[in-house]
This record gives sequence, structure tokens and C-alpha cells, in this order.
Amino acid sequence: MRRFRRRRDESGAVAILFALMATLLLVVGALAVDLGHAYATRSLLQTDVDLAVMAAAAELDNGGACNPEVITKATEYLSKADNHVPGQYPIDLGGTAGDNDGYISCDNWKVTLWAPRSHVDYGLGSIVDQNGADISAHAVAQIKAARGGATLPFFAATGCDYGQQSIRNPSGPTPTPTVPTLVPTSATTNGATFTISPTSVPAGTTSATITISGNGMKDVNTVGFSNGTGAYFLVSVTAVTTNGTISFSVSVPSGVLATEDTWYVRVRTSSGAWSKTSEAKPYTVGSPKLYCDGSNAGNFGTLDLPRTDVSGANAQLAWNMIKGVQPTLAVHPSPPSGDCSGAPGSVESKNTPVDGTNCVATKTGLDIAATNAGLLGDSGIVGAGQGRLDTDSTGNCSRFGDSSRTAAVIKSKHVNDDLLSCFITNGAHISDLVAGNSAGTNALSADIFNSPRFFWLPVLATDPAPGHTNRAIVAFRPGFISDQSLTATHDAPGTISALDGLVPDSNGIEELKVILFDAKALPEFAPTVGGEKDYTGSGPKALVLVQ
Repeated sequence: MRRFRRRRDESGAVAILFALMATLLLVVGALAVDLGHAYATRSLLQTDVDLAVMAAAAELDNGGACNPEVITKATEYLSKADNHVPGQYPIDLGGTAGDNDGYISCDNWKVTLWAPRSHVDYGLGSIVDQNGADISAHAVAQIKAARGGATLPFFAATGCDYGQQSIRNPSGPTPTPTVPTLVPTSATTNGATFTISPTSVPAGTTSATITISGNGMKDVNTVGFSNGTGAYFLVSVTAVTTNGTISFSVSVPSGVLATEDTWYVRVRTSSGAWSKTSEAKPYTVGSPKLYCDGSNAGNFGTLDLPRTDVSGANAQLAWNMIKGVQPTLAVHPSPPSGDCSGAPGSVESKNTPVDGTNCVATKTGLDIAATNAGLLGDSGIVGAGQGRLDTDSTGNCSRFGDSSRTAAVIKSKHVNDDLLSCFITNGAHISDLVAGNSAGTNALSADIFNSPRFFWLPVLATDPAPGHTNRAIVAFRPGFISDQSLTATHDAPGTISALDGLVPDSNGIEELKVILFDAKALPEFAPTVGGEKDYTGSGPKALVLVQ
């Protein structure tokens, strides 16, 4: 009897234990379901805030507080029905970071965004917690300095910082000022020589007249205005003779005044013969942008910037061409017109690279030995380093539509053969990239950042005097090593020289041709490749999710 009672007591204990275990398993299962729901909500919320902060950071236009567009974009994104997370509190990005309704802040080209919290009610888990949970998520996106497209150790001067430019060996012969190919043409030329007055008008001028005076113009009946893109306008004229000099007044065509550019004036006789290209007179509408090439040392020179990984002026210059300059360069806050060394706000790199350098040491002309080493490679200067252009072409952007190098050689090297026109994604001409007009805006694909021929160039307010001088950086201009015609398009690249911008002589690269264009032609952001530095307010941008 006692044994039977013991067995009954043991059975009861087992039943109680089983009930307790079942209850515990039920609670744990309920909590697991509710925690899974909370986790799923947290995942949705994090995805939304990640995308929202990237969209908001893309609108950032300064390194300080959030500009209105940033807040508008974040609010707009989080407010979309497709992006709404169940249980989310109403959105108000003001207040403080701990608010349930969200918060946004900006500093140092960075956007930090807290999403409005989402409330999750527990089901069976309410046995343990009847209040449920408020799920939070935040993300940080930052604009960084893109690594795509290096800043090369060259410079341009204001007024010659757009279009076709060159840098050459200053010891070479003095070049003839470059005039672009002009249309229309004629089989014969006339002997007219003349001057024009005035030679320029401000941008936005809607009505203007020029006076043309000279000799050999007896049979002239037409005046032509032509630019380097192939555009031209013709005006019929009647000459007036005064004291043996023939002159006439010409109303400048509205199409000329509407296009900020350097136009060239020529005259045509009744027989159809145009005056010589060498006699064409420049007429500038707005700021002169094109065809400044004509100085002994070219229109830009080299920058003397130190590096920490090599020593010696030639080696440092060569490696700055291969890798891009080592210090981060910036626009001077209040650039002086002359020497900037020691001026207020000046940051200089003398013996040690200093990020944010805005006052740079310059010298005119092209250093042939350093340029050969930097662009082609030279073990005597750069060791085992590969020259910047000693590489296959990008994707299918060679003149043959593949990744092959140039058929021609320089210093026994076949070099990269990327064409600027290959990266144009619409029907724009290269001249549209230069002008920064609507056709040229965002006309280039992001693949251009991968081309070794693409670079950024500091622009100085004034052309430095010969020798070494110090000048302030006032802007940065994107450029491409090429001598393609400005009339070229993606589908019509035109005639391309054997080395496309590299002018050789017996010593290597004697002259370097580049095309400088408006930054609006580029995609707003370059691809991120890792290792981007802090953005200083100029140059290519990369958008990075940092947290």
C-alpha cells in the first residue's frame, strides 16, 4: 500500500513538472515568435533608414549644417507608403536624437539619420511584457573624396582652363598660336588683312556691332563668324572706303551672342574665297574658354609637390603623375592675385605633404624626363613603377572598340588608347562637355573615372611667371589627355592622332595635349573603391554608407 502511494506521488510530480515545462516552452516559443517579429521589423527599419540617409546625403551641399534639400529628401523617402514600416510613429526629423519621431543632423559632409521608431506589440509574449517594444534604427552616410580620377601635378590658368590646351617642353621652338579648324572653307584664299573692334562682349549681350577695317578687301561681300565646334554664321556686307582704307560695320548674329565662346571672324570675296585662317580675328563672347594655346610653355605647367614615399624632384613629380598628388588639394578661401606664400588662409606643402594645400609651387613647361617616367615608366626614376598610360584601354574604349593599346609606340611603349568620346552616353559633342550646356550635362558615364587619361587639374587665378612661383588654387577642372576634335561624338569620334595627345620627339613626350571640360559633364558621384579620404569641398565625390 505504501509502495502504491509512492508511485502515485511520483506520477503526480511528473505531471506537475510536465505542465511547468509545457508552460515554459509555450512562453519561450511565444517570445521567440515575438522577438522574430521585432527582428524583422528592425531589419525593415534599418533598410529604409540606410536608403533614406544615402538619398539625403546626395543632396548635401556643404560641410556644416543640413541644407533644406537634405531634410526634404529624407522626409520624402521615409514618408512614402512603400517605405512605411508597420507601427511606425509619425515623422518629424526635428527635436533631438532620442525622439520617437526621428531626427537628422549634418556635419563634416556627413548625414546622420534616426528613423522614426516602430512599435511592436507582443502576442503571447505579453504574458511576460504587456508593453511591447519600440524598435529603433539609425544610419550615417558621408560624402568622401572619390579616388576615381587623380589630381595630376599640372595646373591651368584662368582663361585657358577649358577646351583644347597643351603643355610642352619650354626649350622647344615658339609655337604659332592655335586657331581651330574653321568652316566653311574654300579652295582658294584671298589676301585680306584687317582688324576688328571691339574684340569681345560680356555674356548675356543681346545686340552688338563690330567694325572691320583693313586692306585687300575690295571685293568682300560676306563676313563669317566661326568657332571650333563647326558652328558658323554669315553676314552680307557692303564696304565703305575712307582715306584709302576699306571698312564696314557688321551686326553680330544673335546665334553668336547666345553662345559663350571664342568665335573667329573672316571675310569672303564675291569669288567665294575666304581670308586665310592665320588672319582670322578672335571675337570673345563672355569669358574666353577655348583655344588659348599659344604661349611658349603651353597654357599650363607643373606643380612642385612633395611626397613621403620617394625622394628627389623628378621621382616625386613622376610618382605624382602615376598615383595623383599625395596631399589633398583645396580651393583657396580668399586667393590673392599674386604670390600666395604666407598670405592669410594659405596652406602650403613645402617639404612635407599637407592635406588641404591651396597654395602651390609652380613652374612653367614640361619636364620631359619626369613626364616620360610618370606616363610611360622609367626604372631609373620610378623603380619598378608602371607608367600611368602603360596600361590596356578601358573596356571597349580604344579607337578599335576594344581594350587594345595604341598601334603606335613612344619610348618603345604601346600606351592606353581610351577615347574621350567613348564615355559620352548621349549624342553630345565634346564641345558640349566643354561648354557645360544642357546637352553636355551628365553626358559622361562613370566608367570615365577608371580611365588613366582622365584627371583633375587645379586652376590658378593668373598664369605664373617663368621659373618657380607660388599661386593660389581657385578651382578644379576635369580633363582628359587627348587631341580629339571638339566636334567628336560617341558615334563619330573623328580622326585620331597616332598617340592621341602625346606628341613625341626623339627624347619621348615633347608635348601633352589635353581637353579641359565642365564638371557638369560628369556623373555627380564616382564609384566607391575603398580608402576614400575626407571631402574638402571640391573635386569628385563618392557617397559612402559609413554606419
